[in-house]
Amino acid sequence: IAASTPASDVSTLRAAMVWPLLPLVVEGVFRPTIVATVLACVSCFQAGVNPLWGLSLLFANAALCRVVRSIVGPKTRPAGRCSREDYKRRTAEVEKAGKTPGPLRMFKATTSNTFRPQQIGARLQSQSRLDLSEFVHVIEVNKQELWVDVEACTTFETFTDECLRDGFVPLVVPELRTITVGGAIVGIGVESSSFKHGFFHEGLLEADMLLPSGEVVTIGPEGPYADLFKAVPNSLGSFGYLLRLRMRVQRAKPVVEFQKSWCPSPKELVESLEKACARTDVDYVDAVALGDQGGMLLLGKFVEEAPAGSQIQRYGLWPQFYPSILEEGTEYLRTDDYIWRWDADWFWCTQIFPGLRFWIIRWLCGPHLLRSDIYKAFNDAMIKNVLEPLGLNKEEELVIQDIEIPIGKAERYIHEFLRVCPSYKIGKIKLRRLDGPVAIPIWLCPVKGTGSPLMPMKEGQLYINFGFWDALEGAETKGGMSTGRINRALEDLTASLDGKKTLYSAAYFSEDKFYSEYNGALYKKLKEKYDPNGRVRGWYERLTKV
Repeated sequence: IAASTPASDVSTLRAAMVWPLLPLVVEGVFRPTIVATVLACVSCFQAGVNPLWGLSLLFANAALCRVVRSIVGPKTRPAGRCSREDYKRRTAEVEKAGKTPGPLRMFKATTSNTFRPQQIGARLQSQSRLDLSEFVHVIEVNKQELWVDVEACTTFETFTDECLRDGFVPLVVPELRTITVGGAIVGIGVESSSFKHGFFHEGLLEADMLLPSGEVVTIGPEGPYADLFKAVPNSLGSFGYLLRLRMRVQRAKPVVEFQKSWCPSPKELVESLEKACARTDVDYVDAVALGDQGGMLLLGKFVEEAPAGSQIQRYGLWPQFYPSILEEGTEYLRTDDYIWRWDADWFWCTQIFPGLRFWIIRWLCGPHLLRSDIYKAFNDAMIKNVLEPLGLNKEEELVIQDIEIPIGKAERYIHEFLRVCPSYKIGKIKLRRLDGPVAIPIWLCPVKGTGSPLMPMKEGQLYINFGFWDALEGAETKGGMSTGRINRALEDLTASLDGKKTLYSAAYFSEDKFYSEYNGALYKKLKEKYDPNGRVRGWYERLTKV
């Protein structure tokens, strides 16, 4: 089902570190355990015992980490609700801190879901930063008017859990548990309900925001801050910091009927997606292309329960979800399992840790480590502490992109993407359907174009979000991330097809090119209005600098 290219030094090292080293790194005991293991091996040698017996300490500590994590639960867990009084108290403290002179940069405790390698170290620093790590709760679920007040650093796991308790779900839930609701506003959030509801930010009714002046104001589509409200989406937090969001929600049912239908060509896949988006009897639409072979159309709709004779299918620890999309059929998933279907394998990106294909390794890690935030933290730590210091990834290029293409040009994009990005030859992530050839998986998620001015699109027009995530290494990636040859080519391809890339990952635009692509004239006007002294880092700086 899954296949990879011959392992390079980087991929071999990543594979070797899955277990027992993954739990040791994540729990922060890697270094002392390695030191203790080395000493144990030396002691065994001196005692005339096979030194390899000393390695048992390594495995014992990893097993202990597994037991402890099973008892205490995941490192990032749903924070639940807070009272409006608690929120107001925290807001007053932040407003006071915000008026202290000097640069204004925030700190949050959750793992970042941005993929800009040059910023890994800086994100971990909390000194001299505005601490927003307590703004992680749902404040109110309004069952009559169908909206939720939620603090901006709240994870989607918390937001969704609290909605489901009352029979609701957010209009759009990005696929990874620890993406924050504020991050999905100032960035871009998309998922399989976006064909109907657009990007996540389209459900925003109002927000409390800390301005660079230190003042907390409420912004909305009307009133004195209407211009700021419209420009916040995709601004990357460069106008100030969101504290509270009022988001529209929708009613949900306990189960999702999940249908998988094979389309034998890119043309038929795109046409099937467009037809599915016109239907009124589905709640979720996305697809996975397998290179130029075609792809699987994936449809979901709410139902009260699985029909008689059908069982609720569970994915996560075992079996894995992503291999199941290679087979046609209909399944029934709990609504929360559908929402987080991609999280336990980071879509299919756990292929960079090949050991996670085996149930015994997944069991040894445990469900609380099989999460996107854990993989991200582990991979960041590996890049920062091992790969970069040893120069092992200097020729590797991370191609981690979500790109919006008008649906009329989506079929062409698939073919052009495969030409520009030779992942089939030098990438690490592959899928194979039945006895077919090995193929490159690409996520296709239809979305309505937004009218938000800093993500210039044709409002209301149907686009396809193409999600692709891999690490490539070969002659085509010489220079690695410093040259970004493939990423640059994809940026050019996107512009040639009237598309837009989202800004959560590496970007190679020149400053002038970036501002011309993303309505920089309006941005600069609003930046001067709301942050004339430059207390908050600018848009381009946030995207490209440390």
